[in-house]
Amino acid sequence: MKAEPVLELRDVTFTYLNRDKPSLRNINLRIYPGELVAVIGPLGSGKSTLLRTFNGLIPHFFPGELKGEVLIKGMSTKEHEPIELAQHVALVLDDPRLQIFNLTVEDDVAFGPLNIGLPYEETLKRIKFAIKATRLEGLEKKHPKELSGGQQQRVAIAGVLALRPDVIAMDEPIAMLDPIGKSEVLAAIRELNEKYGITCIISESGADLEEVVEFSKRVIVMDNGQIIMDDDPREVLKTRLLDELGVGLPQIVDLVLRLKEMLGENLPIPLTIKEAVNIIKDLLSRGALRVRTDTPFEFKRKRFRGSEIVLEAKNVKYTYPDGTQALRGVDFELRKGELVALIGQNGSGKSTLAMNLVGALKPTNRDARIRLYADGREIDVIKTEPADLITHINYVFQNPEVMLFSPTVGEEVGFALKMIGASPEETKVKVKEALSLLGLTGYEDRPIIDLTLNLKTLVAIASVLVLKPEVLIIDEPTSGLDRKSANILMQILRDLTRQGNTIVIITHDMKLVYEYCDYVVLINDGKILLKGTPEEVFSKIDVLKAAYIKPPQITEIASHLLEEYKIPLEVCTVDDFLKMMEVKVRCQ
Repeated sequence: MKAEPVLELRDVTFTYLNRDKPSLRNINLRIYPGELVAVIGPLGSGKSTLLRTFNGLIPHFFPGELKGEVLIKGMSTKEHEPIELAQHVALVLDDPRLQIFNLTVEDDVAFGPLNIGLPYEETLKRIKFAIKATRLEGLEKKHPKELSGGQQQRVAIAGVLALRPDVIAMDEPIAMLDPIGKSEVLAAIRELNEKYGITCIISESGADLEEVVEFSKRVIVMDNGQIIMDDDPREVLKTRLLDELGVGLPQIVDLVLRLKEMLGENLPIPLTIKEAVNIIKDLLSRGALRVRTDTPFEFKRKRFRGSEIVLEAKNVKYTYPDGTQALRGVDFELRKGELVALIGQNGSGKSTLAMNLVGALKPTNRDARIRLYADGREIDVIKTEPADLITHINYVFQNPEVMLFSPTVGEEVGFALKMIGASPEETKVKVKEALSLLGLTGYEDRPIIDLTLNLKTLVAIASVLVLKPEVLIIDEPTSGLDRKSANILMQILRDLTRQGNTIVIITHDMKLVYEYCDYVVLINDGKILLKGTPEEVFSKIDVLKAAYIKPPQITEIASHLLEEYKIPLEVCTVDDFLKMMEVKVRCQ
């Protein structure tokens, strides 16, 4: 006999206050004990809203009209408050700042277990497990607000892991984490699932699709507030539905689907690198595929390398007041017109370096040097006030919500110009120009609160771009975006560099780095570990893994085929891989 559902939605429709259209439409859903479920869909599909119904945040904290019934272990969320339901369903929000509030990491993780009355020894055991599982060891006594965004997300996840509720629901929980950190956190959640039977639900827009589908046993696909597919991960992936919705596909799935079309074979859908490698090796060993030897491999993209240096940093060190050495002598340069990726694990020093480059932080060693070359002159960043630098070099925060405070898009984008004394006429012209560059024409009067995440990100960039800085540093611009939205944003940024801007993105998305960036800088433990083109950096797989970075899936496949089949490690895309392959046998 099948178990009773731990979570059930019956004919649920929800419309937020002051919205014309419902965000959820006629949702009927049953989640059973011990399931591992992924809720996948593009931006605005209703994923976050769905998760908010699970623990009563809807209808108790988010005003609107809720039709239908949401039941948690038979309890109606309309009749029970979230504080009571939290013992059964714990929710990890996509913004960790909303969930961490204690003075130390250790205290924050302990908050939940202590408040449900667990014995002291049991609480200590759970704290230790959660901190180890989320790679927070050594940070127990740190104030959470002093941590990087990715580390803060780990703290929020650790607090939920320590509770061990019946259901853990997570809204884009690994978006801020480094690639290997994503796998480790999901492995810890899977361990809780297997050891304690905890039901786990995770939402995803596409950036971390590879990790999420490997983790899941069931995939729910949403679009336009509705569930449009609910099935096993392999069944969902083989339809290409996620690609059609703009979410994208894992590289290994796209590769195998294209091989199926080329060969006419019914190949299995892989969820892991190992499965994909076994499929490719089988095809090669039996002659269905052959590595081409008749033509040279021409798969490297053209990378732009500017000749004019616009920023130069030498021996930059930074130690925080608590003694944390975030930068340990960094040399860094930027050239005009480049799109540069700054990559590294959470807490490696990426954001600290960025804040020193824009003058918001000053190096703690006297012999550091940061020079900006703009307007035909040399500017000493260390000796210049940040307010005097913002028209030359500027920074867009990881979470656009931190930057946006005006009622409308037009007011937000024009705010900085007003602060530096621009006339209303000049402000109007420059706002219009910035909005046009970012594809936001016609949004001037739109309320900020009504925008989706991708549009908020664009507005945050526009609010800085309007000052026309020569150098723009953007922290995690595609975090939480679906693949379609991320590609549109990255194309806009690349177009800006071709117009003379120099742009640095801090990111964990290696596929986007390969597809769009000219140059890559890997920082680890406050030091520059690697720098070069994406092909050059991603080919150093052992160095990347030591720094908690994963190359694109195709590069990982190449590493497994290098010795036997001479597949070069510079291969990073499905197209690259297929260019090297020749179909030898076509099955009927």
